[in-house]
Amino acid sequence: MSHDEIKQSPLRRAVISLFIVFYMVAVILWVCPWSRVQTVLTEPFAKQMFFMGCWQGFAVFAPDPRMDNVRIYATVTFDDGTKTVWNFPAMENLGFYERYRREHYRKFCNDCLISTELLWPDFARFVARRFDEPEKHPVSVALTRVSADILPIEKGLGKPDPELKKEYQFYLYRVLPEDLR
Repeated sequence: MSHDEIKQSPLRRAVISLFIVFYMVAVILWVCPWSRVQTVLTEPFAKQMFFMGCWQGFAVFAPDPRMDNVRIYATVTFDDGTKTVWNFPAMENLGFYERYRREHYRKFCNDCLISTELLWPDFARFVARRFDEPEKHPVSVALTRVSADILPIEKGLGKPDPELKKEYQFYLYRVLPEDLR
């Protein structure tokens, strides 16, 4: 069978068409408002939607949008007593292309990291590995959350974002030698 025959194969066209229809129906169902019917219909393909990165949460929109602006940073302490800080990328400080490339950091910070304690040790190990050097090794990683309340639209429209003042360390990880491998 030649390349042209494969390109024009009815089976190929049918498979591609079915995939496109499935994908469109899945996305439309996924973004519908929550209901029991929507849950039952999306349950069979939820894993595929998560795997393909097509899931969407609407925590930014009404009726209950986020009420705070959050940043996370990690303070890494080394065996020689020095410290360094690693900041999550701040989207407002990045250009269009960089924002597109790094948006997953913000989503991870806002939607996963703060609310899921199970991720904290792995994330701390990830940061420790980034800063491990032959002459000095991380001994601890402190994860800190900094936030500010977002003003309601009627009070905040046209004003600069409030300064991030609420700060607290929410996790301290003692780095083990095997974490750095």
